[in-house]
Amino acid sequence: MAFSCFLRFIFVLSLFFSLELFASTQDYKSCQLKYHVSSIKTDTTLALAINENYVLFYSEKTPSIPVIKRDPFLGLNLIKTDNTFKHVFKFYNNEPKQYAAILPDTVVEGTLIQEQIGLNQLGKFSRRAKQNSIISGTCCGLVGLSTGKGIIDKVYIRHFLETEKIMYADIGIRVGDTKGVEVLEINPFFADSPFLLGDIVLFMDNKRVRKAAKLSQDILFSKPESVHYFKVLREGKEITLKAVLKKRLSGGLIRDSFFGLFGLELDEFLKVKKDTPKYEIKKGDKLLYIMGKEVNTLSDIRHVLSKEKTTSTKRVSLLFQREGFDFFIHFDKP
Repeated sequence: MAFSCFLRFIFVLSLFFSLELFASTQDYKSCQLKYHVSSIKTDTTLALAINENYVLFYSEKTPSIPVIKRDPFLGLNLIKTDNTFKHVFKFYNNEPKQYAAILPDTVVEGTLIQEQIGLNQLGKFSRRAKQNSIISGTCCGLVGLSTGKGIIDKVYIRHFLETEKIMYADIGIRVGDTKGVEVLEINPFFADSPFLLGDIVLFMDNKRVRKAAKLSQDILFSKPESVHYFKVLREGKEITLKAVLKKRLSGGLIRDSFFGLFGLELDEFLKVKKDTPKYEIKKGDKLLYIMGKEVNTLSDIRHVLSKEKTTSTKRVSLLFQREGFDFFIHFDKP
């Protein structure tokens, strides 16, 4: 009887340790502790260690503290500290099986439900993730960083850290995954752009294009003024296009309206952010119509302008309002 009880005890004990081992795969406490000891508090947020003396953080506005470099498109910032960190955050080489948005005081388990596509479309987490939460697995590696509104993918974070001068390339198109990797928006002011709306991009420099996220990275991370070749499917025929990349002027936190070539910068409410003396546009002016079509969002602007790529008109007319007074501005197409 005593031996039987002893066997039952051993069985229960082994079951307990098995359950503990299984539960540990769901435990992010070590990641929380790592974030706690491997971060510093800035004026508004936490910054995490990515080197023994360097920390990284996201901020929508330019920080008031000195930074070594800032990505004005994605809001990433790098600063050097007097601290020496023994445990720094490294990138996952593979994707973890489980995900969580982690801060020293909170853990929110969820999944990545959408990849980041370029500068305008951040990744999406299945649950609300606070600003500067790291997106990680149980091994505490870095998969992404939350802005509070979306997730900056590790590929963009790594590019930011490894690039001395923050600069992206542009080819005048914005793509998405529909019938394939399709050209959904196109800048009519982008000189010598060979693309048309609806083109399905098949290859870039003989490299098969499978996802909009990867094509966007390959374009953005290329050098401005570099020449690239694209094979696209247009009206059932495969054709090869030659394109010269230019410097990207807008996207992400620099609202993407396709007007960057003219120095015109709008906020999310379509109000002018700074004076544009060349065109007699002033800060606070509000854009109402483009080519007679009402626009209410930046997406509306890009949608209307995309259709201007193939029209015969040489100029694009914009209707602004200033203190109750409406006036037109015209931009020439190349």
